[in-house]
Order: sequence, then C-alpha cells, then structure tokens
Amino acid sequence: MKQYILIIFLLIFTFSCSSKKNIIYLQGSDEMFNKIEYAENRIRVDDILKITLNSEFQETIVEFRSSDAISSSKDVYLLNGFQVNSDGYISFPKLGSIYVLGKTITQLKSELTSMLTDGGYFNDIHLDIKILNSYFTILGEVNRPGKYDFLENNINIFEAIGIGGDLTINGKRNDIKIIRNIGENTTVKTIDLTKDSIFNNTYFQIFPGDIIIVNPNTTRIKNAGIIGNSGTLISLLSFLISSFIVLGNN
Repeated sequence: MKQYILIIFLLIFTFSCSSKKNIIYLQGSDEMFNKIEYAENRIRVDDILKITLNSEFQETIVEFRSSDAISSSKDVYLLNGFQVNSDGYISFPKLGSIYVLGKTITQLKSELTSMLTDGGYFNDIHLDIKILNSYFTILGEVNRPGKYDFLENNINIFEAIGIGGDLTINGKRNDIKIIRNIGENTTVKTIDLTKDSIFNNTYFQIFPGDIIIVNPNTTRIKNAGIIGNSGTLISLLSFLISSFIVLGNN
C-alpha cells in the first residue's frame, strides 16, 4: 500500500515541477553592457500619424491641422489623423500628397519642416510626429495573451512580455518565436531569453506588427497530451489515493 502512495506522489512531483534552469531570465549575467541603440521604426501602409505643429504663429498653424487637432483624444486622432494610403502617401493641408512610406519619423519631420519653411508658411516651425496605431501581438504561454497598442518609439522584448503579464511557469524562455514583416517578406526568428546575448540580437527590439509566440515546455506538452493539465492530473491521482486507502481498509 505504501509503495503505491509513494509512486503516486513521485508522479505528482514529476508532472508539476519545473527546473529552475528553465524559468530564469539572463542566467549568470552580471555584466555591464553598452547602451542599446534602437533602430527607428519606418512608416508603413495604414499607419495613422499624429502630426503636431508648434510655432509662434498659432493662427497659421490652425490651417495645417487635421479636423481632430482641437482634441487630444487618441480615439479622435485614429479617426481623423493622417493615414498612410496603399500607395504610401498622406494628404497634408496646403502641401497636398506627401510620400511617407518607408521613411523614419526623423526623416519625415525633416522633410515636412523644409516644405513648410521653404514654402513660406513659417519662418520657424517645430514638429512632433507619432504613429498612433502601432501594436504587437503576443501568444502562447503568457498570462495575458493578446494584441497590444503602444505609443512609445521603441520597446523591447522584455517590455512586451511584461505588457503580456509575463511568461507562465510553462513558457520556454529559450524558445521565443518572433514573426516580423520586412518589406514584402515575412521572417521567423527564435530568440533565447536565458542568455545575455539577447541584447545584441536585432530581435531584442519589437517593431510595430510583430507577433511574439511563447512555446510551451515539455511538461506542458506532456500534460496537454496525456491528461489535459496538471490540475486534472492531481485530481485524478487524489482519487486513486483515496481508492487505495478505501481498498486497503477492506
């Protein structure tokens, strides 16, 4: 009787425990790294741009605002901001159609500033440009999978995972897939968050439209394939223990 109970407890331990080695980020890393240089995001088709003009001539600025400019609401900007059409253009007041596809925010800011000053609209103008509908999607073994918007110019894989509620205990830290569209091509890259070499990986930075997939570890796969989940397994084993006890008393 005792040997049966011991075997059952060993099974519970085997199915429910994860190795410390498999759940720690940046293992053995205590080094100092150079400041990470992020690449600038490039403007894509269907991006919605918020373009804010600042000048001493406020009356003139009004003529260059889209219809939403009197409101700071993001939802209003999404409806009325400057959306990049399928040909890569936005329609800007006074200046007409401007090609923006593939340009960085810095490049577009410089070009717009030149157009506005060289065209005689302003002597001095400062622009702020943001992409309002940037997003990433995170799936798999995370606590809050889903599609998330972000307004920051740059976010990294750890920040994205944090937004998704962190990996579950069953998420493979060394098997994270990132799907990324680059021009007309789609790439799939596997990254390892247990090693500090991630800081030198071009996929450390998350770009708008990225899809992050956290694969399950072996324990999670076994549980799903054999029993369904660890909770079901424990319930079943508890039932078996009770049955052995009852039978042993008869």
